[in-house]
Amino acid sequence: MTAPVRCPKCAVEVSDPTQPCPKCGFVIDHPQRKRYQRQVIASGVSTLLGYALGMVGLLLRWEIVGIAGLAIGFVGGVWFMVSLYFLLRTGV
Repeated sequence: MTAPVRCPKCAVEVSDPTQPCPKCGFVIDHPQRKRYQRQVIASGVSTLLGYALGMVGLLLRWEIVGIAGLAIGFVGGVWFMVSLYFLLRTGV
């Protein structure tokens, strides 16, 4: 549970900063939001690069490189989904 904060727009105390202000509806910026944004970008890039490496490795018949790339892409995809969940939970 997070500590209550004051809404910057109407000064009402908001118990959960991940939710909009109950009085005016202002979305309070979550302190971890920038971190989650960076994680979504990094995980998306790692997913794309991992799958690209996997496809190139398999096309060139480098099975170890291909399988490793696909594994990196899969792990990056899971990381992307978890990061996106936390980002969306902080309010868009």
